[in-house]
Amino acid sequence: MLPLSLRYRSFLESAFSDLQERPSLTWDASLSELDLQSLWFAGEFGAEFTTAEGKQISIRDYGIWNHASGPDFTGCAVQYDGKTLRGDIELDPDVRDWERHGHGANTAYENVVLHLYTTSSSARLYTRTAQHREVIQVLLTPEMLRANVRPKRTAEARPGRCSTPLREMGESAIAALLESAAQYRLQRKGKKIHAIVRIHGREQAIYQCLANALGYRNNQRPFTILAQRLPLRMMLKQSEAQREALLFGVSGFLEAVRYEDTEPETRLYLRAIWKQWWKQRAAYADWLLPPNQPVWQIAGSRPGNHPQRRVGALSAMLRYWKRVSAPLLDVNSWNRKAFTDTLLALEHDYWSQHYTLLATPSKNSIAIIGKSRVQEMLANIAYPLLTLEDARLWEDYKKLPAVLDNQKVRRATLRLFGEHLNAAKFQKRLFQQQGLLQIYEDYCLEDDSACSECPFPERLKEWS
Repeated sequence: MLPLSLRYRSFLESAFSDLQERPSLTWDASLSELDLQSLWFAGEFGAEFTTAEGKQISIRDYGIWNHASGPDFTGCAVQYDGKTLRGDIELDPDVRDWERHGHGANTAYENVVLHLYTTSSSARLYTRTAQHREVIQVLLTPEMLRANVRPKRTAEARPGRCSTPLREMGESAIAALLESAAQYRLQRKGKKIHAIVRIHGREQAIYQCLANALGYRNNQRPFTILAQRLPLRMMLKQSEAQREALLFGVSGFLEAVRYEDTEPETRLYLRAIWKQWWKQRAAYADWLLPPNQPVWQIAGSRPGNHPQRRVGALSAMLRYWKRVSAPLLDVNSWNRKAFTDTLLALEHDYWSQHYTLLATPSKNSIAIIGKSRVQEMLANIAYPLLTLEDARLWEDYKKLPAVLDNQKVRRATLRLFGEHLNAAKFQKRLFQQQGLLQIYEDYCLEDDSACSECPFPERLKEWS
């Protein structure tokens, strides 16, 4: 346990318990059913629930995410009323979808043991199978994953009320606050990763988290879904050509590119992928999203961050998986230099020269994964995973330099420090940036009063 994180947690909890309740959350309208299924399969809703009948139920096995017709998750196990129930799980946005979609008359849903939904009905509705067996119901709420479904907003780009008391605080007190918030943030990230480890195993968790990191800000969920639907154990059994075909086929990028619009070199590349994909396409047809339901956010992405290129990077990772994953499999094997060097040295016959499937080849070699992305992987995956297993790594984590050109950090710094002349002193290291972001998210993004009723400025007196 990192001791400073406890101080920040106490500071945060007392602020809201003494002054106000945190704002209640509503579902983000942009979350699709696919997103909800992905969050569930990652364990981000938790594993302990209260049913519609007021009884307790625990998830013991999340099963397999089904890519064929039938229930969403198969081969699951739940602990309920002193018994272990084995069967399937169905997740619907609305409790009424069970009947709307004909599940109640479909024998393929006869083994469903748990019906999840995010919207209930004004009238009490029951979930029943074709054999009239009642299915346990659980309502999922956004509060169950507050960290993942924050309101989609940013605080105004101006100094907040807290900039005045922060200007008056001593540098040592500010430094302690940021380090405490950074420890708290690192620990929360670590717990989320370890939850995935418990559900899906360590290697799958590493693979899933690295894929998520390749999504940058706008495409993290689609990359997570890709890694969930194409699990590591299955992918490592495929040839390199088969893996590439599955990644680009299931992601939908093969369907979205017209062969005649591409360069000659790209046509050769696509022909090789399609040679493998057409054999497997039928098995994954239900996972290919129709064109009117876009998953990938491409507008505004830098060429090097284009999701097609990032899928190529994931393919390169799988090619060198043993070297990529080895430092993360055991805390005693951790070697930051080895992990960093491996990622920076990744190569791909096609993607080392191309930004997208429609781009002309680059004259110079392009890094598959750049230094700033490796830095993000260290901050968001490696150290959160490993520091929970060996707290001594915190001192190593503190040595990481700050990530350059981070818009979120700039906004958080302006909000918290205003024109504070010494603000730059608290952004030289990555952990300081992470502490700034944690405070900004916990207070600025949770505040609905345009700063006037935020408890943070007054609570700073206690910290000092």
